[in-house]
Amino acid sequence: MAGMPEAQIALLRQAIGVTLGAQALVVLSSLVLPVTAALVLPDIGLPKAAVGWYASILFGAGAVSTLATPQLVAALGPVRLHQAMLASAAAGLLALALAHPLALAASALLVGMAYGPANPASSALLSQLAPPHLRNRVFSIKQVAVPVGGASAGVMVPLLAATLGWQAACLGLALLLGLAAMAVQPWRWRLDQGSLAPGKGGLGLLAPFAAVLRGGPTMRLGLASLCFACVQFTFSAFLATVLVTVAGWTIAAAGLALTIGLLVSIAARLLLGWVADRVAPAVVLCGLGALMAAACLACIGLGPATPVWLVWLVAGLFGFAAFGWNGICLAETARLAGPGKVAAATSGVMMMIYLGACLGPALFGALLSGTGGPAAGFLVLGGLALAPLAWLRIPHAATK
Repeated sequence: MAGMPEAQIALLRQAIGVTLGAQALVVLSSLVLPVTAALVLPDIGLPKAAVGWYASILFGAGAVSTLATPQLVAALGPVRLHQAMLASAAAGLLALALAHPLALAASALLVGMAYGPANPASSALLSQLAPPHLRNRVFSIKQVAVPVGGASAGVMVPLLAATLGWQAACLGLALLLGLAAMAVQPWRWRLDQGSLAPGKGGLGLLAPFAAVLRGGPTMRLGLASLCFACVQFTFSAFLATVLVTVAGWTIAAAGLALTIGLLVSIAARLLLGWVADRVAPAVVLCGLGALMAAACLACIGLGPATPVWLVWLVAGLFGFAAFGWNGICLAETARLAGPGKVAAATSGVMMMIYLGACLGPALFGALLSGTGGPAAGFLVLGGLALAPLAWLRIPHAATK
């Protein structure tokens, strides 16, 4: 951050802290059910495939809520919107604690409504404060929120569920999110101002669609994001379930494997953001797609005889590749959008990401139930990971 005024550095650090912390807690909330599915679903009387249904509803709600994010940013300010996200996710955990199929669906809707605005709102804020030569790094640092939230879920949730019971764990985490929403308030007055201040109007609900569907590099980024999201969110939603039900692991051991992958992804996002500030982002994204496909192929034979070290290695590879692309994609989206259009363009790309987040887990869950094993699902995911290499190499998409 050399050469930046001290006041701008301070604001940028506060913005990263608020957006990273709030998103990490929302991500943690979204993984409470996937991590504890072996405990929760029998209590509710639902099959293991319900993990995929929950994820699809959650990310479907996220896709819808992201459409309204440009208006919400203009009406509330990005930090106030982050507070609303935390409140919605807390309400979703309270609904989950009711242990009823309808409450489970309501939980997915409420957490999804919190998940949707996170990236467009944070991109609108960070794009105002991050200098161009640091854009990929700043966005990648903020995207560390996803693996931090996921790793926290992998460690905290099984521990809380084992010691307090899964319903009490949901209540405790809901309280944590409520306290976080209040803790953000002092920073709101400095960050929700200027061009992002409440009452500055907004773009129409169709603006996110227009930003992506008009074609060009933004559309190619959106399509690549859809494919990569299928892999990323299926890994998050199903790794613990597959390891418990197919490989015979305990919930704690499965949560540890997920945590290992997410911890690797923290370092990966920081490293890849630095690389993408020096190398064409499309080249980095193509390399990550190839690594995702390799990880998927390595999972085809997953079963009780699979060595623990191999599962950890593959989980680390997933963490590096399937979670490393987001910050680069969002930074490129902000660069291509231009001033005043970052929230709309990011919302459009996020629509594609949430579509992938809905399709991936639902498709994998159907294949898991239909075939009795994970091989077919991982094979399909590998093909989706490779598909973007066909269009990300287009010269215009690779320019910086």
